[in-house]
Amino acid sequence: MSLSLVKSVLFAAVLTATTALTAQVPQIINYQGRVAVGDPAVNFDGSGAFKFALVNTDGTTSYWSNDGTGGNTEPAAAVTLTVTKGLYSVLLGDSTLTNMTAIPHSVFANSDVRLRVWFDDGSTGSQLLTPDQQIAAVGYAMVAGGLAPGATIPASQVVSPPPGMALIPAGVFTMGNSVAADTDITNAAPVSTTVSAFYMDVTEVTLSQWQAVYFWAKLVGGYTDLAAGSGKGADHPVHTVSWYDVVKWCNARSEQAGLTPVYYTDDAQTTVYRTGAEDVTNAQVNWSANGYRLPTEAEWEKAARGGLSGQRFPWGNTISQNLANYRGHTVIYAYDAGPDDFNAVGSVGGNAPATSAVGSFAANGYGLYDMAGNMLEWCWDRYGSPYAGGTDPHGATSSSIRVLRGGFWFDFANLARCANRNAGSPGGAYSHFGFRAVRAPGQ
Repeated sequence: MSLSLVKSVLFAAVLTATTALTAQVPQIINYQGRVAVGDPAVNFDGSGAFKFALVNTDGTTSYWSNDGTGGNTEPAAAVTLTVTKGLYSVLLGDSTLTNMTAIPHSVFANSDVRLRVWFDDGSTGSQLLTPDQQIAAVGYAMVAGGLAPGATIPASQVVSPPPGMALIPAGVFTMGNSVAADTDITNAAPVSTTVSAFYMDVTEVTLSQWQAVYFWAKLVGGYTDLAAGSGKGADHPVHTVSWYDVVKWCNARSEQAGLTPVYYTDDAQTTVYRTGAEDVTNAQVNWSANGYRLPTEAEWEKAARGGLSGQRFPWGNTISQNLANYRGHTVIYAYDAGPDDFNAVGSVGGNAPATSAVGSFAANGYGLYDMAGNMLEWCWDRYGSPYAGGTDPHGATSSSIRVLRGGFWFDFANLARCANRNAGSPGGAYSHFGFRAVRAPGQ
């Protein structure tokens, strides 16, 4: 792909189904994507020509293409879509659209289906956007389990993500730094890691979200020492909350919603963690509960990458202040396109702190906002180096400090890299510490 045409491409895909008593195996994919052009990248605006295909894991077999040509070549005809600030959406398989054919049921009998996209901005010609993106949704995962083509499943079992959350698909990814030039990252050697599917808040928890749970927890839930939290505005991320606070808040959010809490103060998991500064262990976590919890470090990094691999940031290898809220310093960091100093968006209302309202910048490929910049985000894990790969790692077992990820409004682009790791005392509560929550899938 020419860097002069497309610098970063982010994807999110969700399957839809009818809502009758039974739902036909999905034939339409509600797809949202983003395209940016130039170097440094600028969100594309205008009319663009797109071509789509559903392919196998290594891209050697095409199951479907938008114009029905099949084979393993670029479709002949394109679908014209409007792109606004880099964002566009389309119902793949909606035959009412020009040059769009229906998706046959047989596609979803395959164990792995990936979306391939070509884009033409009208001047450079059609170019393939890479990498191919895995289609992920609960409805599809159920079909991939072995249902015959044309089979039906109960509509009640086609589960949508909880409001305000996005499904992060299960899969293998390379955790850690894969950029050879970034020799300053010494605690994140690349390692193959497998993560189960989970739901994640699409934004950092806002002050208004925090307060809604906080007052319930204090007045009704029996949470005696939960921090009130601070924030620049109701729609800005909450800050000045410690690791202890956010873990207890997750339990309170669960109980307020009638869900099973995740964190306990005993290995038998009989006493819900509501009060105090408890050094909760892995054994005291009900990982299968349907309540809210912090992401593990592995979950956080997989979610931050948004389906891309080996990139510095959720969208590619360079960063600019139209993509994230961080403090520019173009002299030191060659991958920082600036401008220098505080981000103008975050500076509205002052630089103490210079947070931006959540969702002020484009989402990544999983539909998540501010996975780079704005606030450092608490993770579950104790900090350990090197971290372990494998399947669903839960971090070190002996460290007294906890992991923070993502960069923040005051610091530079290096902290905003997907592989960059930070750590803090679980009792620390500062104006650059925030978080977002996750839940187990299918709840």
